[in-house]
Amino acid sequence: MSFAKRMLVIRIWGDPASQLQIIVRRMSSISALFSMIAAVAISGPQWLVVVALAVTHIMYNLVFCWQRPKLQLGELVLNLALCAGFTLAGALHSEVLYHLLLMRMVLRGGRSRVWRMVAVVSFVYMAAHSLVAGAFTAAFWLEHIYNIIAFAVVSFTTVYMLRVVESQQQQEGQIAQLMRENARHYKLAHTDELTGLLNHRSYLEKTADLQQYALLIVDIDHFKQLNDAYGHLFGDQVLTTIGNIISMNIRSKDMAFRYGGEEFALVLPGTSLELGFKIAERLRFQVSNCDFFHHGERVKVTISIGVALKQQGLTCQDAFQEADSALYRAKRQGRNQCVVFETAI
Repeated sequence: MSFAKRMLVIRIWGDPASQLQIIVRRMSSISALFSMIAAVAISGPQWLVVVALAVTHIMYNLVFCWQRPKLQLGELVLNLALCAGFTLAGALHSEVLYHLLLMRMVLRGGRSRVWRMVAVVSFVYMAAHSLVAGAFTAAFWLEHIYNIIAFAVVSFTTVYMLRVVESQQQQEGQIAQLMRENARHYKLAHTDELTGLLNHRSYLEKTADLQQYALLIVDIDHFKQLNDAYGHLFGDQVLTTIGNIISMNIRSKDMAFRYGGEEFALVLPGTSLELGFKIAERLRFQVSNCDFFHHGERVKVTISIGVALKQQGLTCQDAFQEADSALYRAKRQGRNQCVVFETAI
């Protein structure tokens, strides 16, 4: 079970101790059902009493308290009384009910109250069997002291089991926390903080194994002059806005990178050169018609884009050089335009 699913189970059913209590409650109802079937099959003198006790036990624990995680005092008293009733009626293997009830008590009370719980259950157990036996022979003491020792063993085994479950849960929580931290650090290391796009490192990693894609290299025209004239805050605003325009105009399988400075790279897997050029033109048009203001003054911002096609037999570095060469031609031809490698359009 994954950590997320385990957390959902905890929200619905409670902590591990509560979950185990619910399981043990159901096991005790199954044991009571077995005692009822055995009583009917054997048809002993008290079989009707055993059937009534079993029905009461099953109805109370499975119908009225089936999802109650914590053992309440009234529930404890009633279940102890039912256990004693099974013993007095001569039900087969009624000791199992004492063991299961003790497990629930230990799961509720924890390690600090184990001895008190063992003492309470042992007292009720011995009192019920004393009334049935009438005489305290050596065989009587040997048989029932053995069961009392078993009560103690079951109790401490339950505590140990609970500690193992809680330790495992804690370790899973720590592992999940580490995974979240690693994912956060990975995102920080591979994302441009200003624009939210992937960064140069991501570009090198994500394009290494791609066989075919259209590559767009986007450069902001006269960005240095914009920074000098209007300040770096305005320059950051331009970078952020263009990053948003790029993000809104690509498909989920496409990847956008802030390659460095005022330069962006778009990787469009499975895209032809013609479609890549159309996407480039759409981006150029939207940026050219976007309103940038500095202290109420409208500032014209444009971009130039070089488009190339990465195909099999061509390295990603070669494709980048081709797109960069097309970008250089767009700059020489007057900027605010898109150029496909080796062909001006």
